[in-house]
Amino acid sequence: MPTDATRPWKEGEASSERTGRRSVAWIGASIALLAGLSISAVVVRAQRASTAAEARVLFQQHTERLQVDIVKRFDQAVYGLKGANGVFAATHHHVDRDTFRAYVQSRDLPAEFPGVRGFGYAQRVLRPDLEQFVAAEKADNAPEFRVRTAGNAADLFIIKYIEPLAQNYPALGFDLGSDAVRREAVERAIETGLPILSGRIILTRDNVRRYGFIYLVPVFREGSGPTTPAERRTAVTGLLYAPIVATEVLAGAAQQEDDALDFQLSVRSAGNQDEPLFDSTSEIVVGSLGNAPAALNPGTSFREVQQFEIGGRPFTLTATSTPEFDNSVNRLTTWWLGVGGSLISLMMAVTVWLLVAGRARAVAIAEAMTIHLDRLAKVAKGTSNAVIITDTSRRITWVNEGFTRITGYTADEALGRAPGELLQSASTDQVVVQRVREALNAGLGCQVELYNRGKNGLHYWLDMEIQPLHGAAGQLTGFMAIETDISERKTLELKLAEAADALQDLYDHAPCGYYSVDAAGRFLALNNLALHWLGCGLDDVIGQLGPRDFFTDEGRAQFDQNFERFKAGQRIDGMEFDLISRDGTQRRISLSATAVLDAGGQFLRSRSVIFDISETHRIRLQLRGLNVEQEAMLDNDLVGIVKLRNRTAVWKNRALDRLFGYGADELLGQSTSVLYPDVASFEALGAVAYPSLQSGGNFRAQVQMCRKNGELIWIDLSGANLRDTHLHEQESLWMMVDITQIKTYQTQVERAAFHDALTALPNRLLLSDRLRQALAVAAREQHQVAVCYLDLDGFKAINDTHGHEAGDEVLRVVAQRLQSGVRPSDTVARLGGDEFVVALTPVHGRADSLTVLQRLLADIMRPIDLGMGAVVVVGSSIGVALFSADGTTADELLIRADRAMFESKRAGRCGIRFHGGNYVALEGEPPSEAS
Repeated sequence: MPTDATRPWKEGEASSERTGRRSVAWIGASIALLAGLSISAVVVRAQRASTAAEARVLFQQHTERLQVDIVKRFDQAVYGLKGANGVFAATHHHVDRDTFRAYVQSRDLPAEFPGVRGFGYAQRVLRPDLEQFVAAEKADNAPEFRVRTAGNAADLFIIKYIEPLAQNYPALGFDLGSDAVRREAVERAIETGLPILSGRIILTRDNVRRYGFIYLVPVFREGSGPTTPAERRTAVTGLLYAPIVATEVLAGAAQQEDDALDFQLSVRSAGNQDEPLFDSTSEIVVGSLGNAPAALNPGTSFREVQQFEIGGRPFTLTATSTPEFDNSVNRLTTWWLGVGGSLISLMMAVTVWLLVAGRARAVAIAEAMTIHLDRLAKVAKGTSNAVIITDTSRRITWVNEGFTRITGYTADEALGRAPGELLQSASTDQVVVQRVREALNAGLGCQVELYNRGKNGLHYWLDMEIQPLHGAAGQLTGFMAIETDISERKTLELKLAEAADALQDLYDHAPCGYYSVDAAGRFLALNNLALHWLGCGLDDVIGQLGPRDFFTDEGRAQFDQNFERFKAGQRIDGMEFDLISRDGTQRRISLSATAVLDAGGQFLRSRSVIFDISETHRIRLQLRGLNVEQEAMLDNDLVGIVKLRNRTAVWKNRALDRLFGYGADELLGQSTSVLYPDVASFEALGAVAYPSLQSGGNFRAQVQMCRKNGELIWIDLSGANLRDTHLHEQESLWMMVDITQIKTYQTQVERAAFHDALTALPNRLLLSDRLRQALAVAAREQHQVAVCYLDLDGFKAINDTHGHEAGDEVLRVVAQRLQSGVRPSDTVARLGGDEFVVALTPVHGRADSLTVLQRLLADIMRPIDLGMGAVVVVGSSIGVALFSADGTTADELLIRADRAMFESKRAGRCGIRFHGGNYVALEGEPPSEAS
C-alpha cells in the first residue's frame, strides 16, 4: 500500500523535473538566439564599415594616380626644354633662329607635349644693351622684331625665339620680366637653377583667353657651372620656356581613372592664395574668366584633398567620387552576412536545446576529450619541437624534452623564468617581440619567427606559434608555445636571397639588353641597359608599350610577321631591327628570344636578349660592294680578338694577325707589350684597365698601338675579365678595331671647323673658346687681358687694283706677321674679310699692351712683295678693350674693342684707340687708298 501511495508523487516529481528541463532548454535557446542575432548585427555593421573603408582606400588610390598623371602631364614640357638646352650645349651656345626652329620642328608637339603651345628662348639683356640687341635680331632674319616691355628694371628677359612662330608670333619680343607673375618665376628659376612653373597667367590665341602657365629652364654661360644663387644670377644668359594651356594639358585626366572621380584643381599664387584653375565636370578653366567654380558632387560618399608641387609651384587637388563609383561599392556581402547570421543564430538556439536534452552524451564526450588530451600531452612530451607552457604572468610552468634539445636549458633551469629573459639577446628583433607582447596582453595567439640565443651562446631561428589556454569556465589560465627550429631554412633563404641579388645585379649590368613581353607584345620587365637604349623610365613602358613601338616601319612589319609564330613556341635567333629611342637616337640591334609556355602550351611571356650591333651593321653596309669571299672573310675576321693570361696571348683570331702584321702563330705566347709603342704606354694602360676589370667592370679606350713594322695605328680597344684563379692567373678577352682613318678624318674636321681656311689662323669659334679660357684664368689670377680688334687700312684698294688673289696673299702675309709678333700665350684670329683679333694675355695695363700693338702695327706697315711683282703697303686701325675694366665677358670685350676700332679709323688711319681712352697714331705716313 505505501508503495502504491508514493507512486503518484514520484511520477509528479519526474514530470516536474522534465518540465523544468524543458523550461531551462527554452530559456537557453532563447538566450542563444538573442546573442546570435546581436552578434550578427555587430558583424553586419563591421562589414558595412569594412566595405566603406575598402572603397575609401580604392578612391584614395584613384586620387593618387590622378595626382601623378597631372604632374606627368605638366612635366612633359621639361623634356622638350632640356632637349633644347642640349642643342645650346652641343653648339657651344651658338644657336641662331634657324637652328632653334629646326629643333622644334623635329618634335611632334601635339603628340609628345599635349597642351604645350611651343618652345621659346628669352635672352637676358641689360637695359644699356637693348638697342644693340634689337639691331642684332633684325639682322638675324627678323626685320620686324621689336621689344614690348614696361617698367625700368636693370635687366630684361626678351623672347628671342618662339616656335612654331605662326601661332605664337604675338609673343616674339615680349619682355617676360615686365610682368610680375612671369618675373617672379624667372627669378626663382635663375636662383635655384631648376625647371620652374610660373603662377597662373592668361594666354590668348584666336581671340580666346585661357588660363595657363609657362615652364622655365635657365640657360647658363658655357663652362660657368654655378652652384650658388649669386653665381647663377651672374652666369645666366637666358631662359628656355614653354607656354602651357591648362585646359588642353588637363583634358581627359578624369577619364584616365575610369570616371571614378570628379576633381577641381587650384594653384597657389605668389600672394599665397589658392586660385581656381580647372573643373573636370565641364573640362573648363574656372575663376575670373567667367566660369565660377561649383561644388563638386555635394551628395557623394568620398572626398579627398591633396596638395603637391609641380615645378616648385604648390597645387591643391580636390576630388570627389562619382555616382558610378558609389554605386560600384559592393553591399551584397553585408546583406548575406545578415541573412547568414540570422540562420546561424537559429541553429545555435536549436543546438542549445539539443545540448540540454543530451547532457549524458556531453558527459561521455567530455570523458573522451580527457583521454584525447592525455594523448596530446604524451605527443607534446615526445615531439622534436619545443613546447612551453606558461602561467598568466608568462612564467614557465612546463617544458618538454624538445625545449632542452633546442635551447640547452633543462626544465629545472627554465621553470619560473620568463622565456624572453631566458632566451632573447640584443640580436633579437624587438619589433617582433613587441608584436608578441601586444597579442599576449590582449589574450590572443600569434605566430612569429624569432632569433633567440641558446645556453651555449649560439643563436638560432624559431618558428613560434603561441596559443592562449583557458579553464573550464573560459578564464585565461596561461599560454602554450610550440617552437620549431628553422635555422637551417633561414640559412638557405639567405643564400637564396644573395644568389637572387647577384643574378639581378648581373641582369641589370649585363652588356646587352634583356626584356620580356606578354602575349599582346607589351613589356613585362626590362634591365637597365634596355631602358637606357629606349630612353624611357620603367613606369613609362611596363604594361603600356612594347618593342615594336620603338622600331621603324620596316621593323614593325618584320616583328608582326614573326610574333605569332614565336608565341606558338618557335625560337628567334639573330633577328635584326633598327631601334629608335625617345630622344631620336637610332641603333641597330640583334634580337634572340625564346617563348615561355604554360603546361597547356599557351604563351606566358618571352625571354628576349638584344645586342647593339650598330657598328657591325655600319661596317657591313660599307662592305656590300666587295665580292662574296671578301664579305664572308670580313664578317668572320673583321675585329681583332685576343685572349690573354697575365697579359700574354694564349689565343687570337686571324684578324689580329692581319691588323698588326704578324704571322699565323707568331703572337701566341708573347707579351702584348710588343703591340704598344713603348713599355711606358703598355704599363700605363695596364694600370688603368686591369683594376677596372678586377672590380667586375669592363674597359674601353681609344689608344695608339704599334704594328710589327713600327707603324703607329689608332685602335678602339675593349676588354672584359674572364676569371681570376687561385694561382693569380688573370684571364681577359680583348677586342681591337682599327680606327686610324676615323681619327685622321676627325683631326681634319676639327681643324677645318676651328681654323680659317685662307690664313690657318683660329676662326671665330676657336677665338671664342680661347677668350673664355683666358678670361677665366685672368679672373682667377687677378691679371688683365687685352682684346684688340684690327681692320686693315688700304686693303680695298689692293683688291680693286691687283685682284682678289693679291688680296688673299696680303691677308696671308699679315696673318704670318701677327702670329710671329706675339707670345705663345697670346691668340691671333681672323674674323673674316680684312678683320683680325689679337688677344694678349697676360698684360699689365694699357702701357704694356700699347708697346706690343705698336710693334705689330709697324710690322704690318712694312712693304709686301706680291708674287705678281708688285709691292704694296697696308696699315691697320686698332681698337682695344681691357678685361676687366672694359667688360667681363668675351662678347662685351669684342663689342667695345670693335667700337674703339671704328673711332680709331674715324680719327685717322694706322692708329690705336683704347675703349674710353685717347687715340695713339703711329709715326710715319699711313698708306692711302691708292697704295
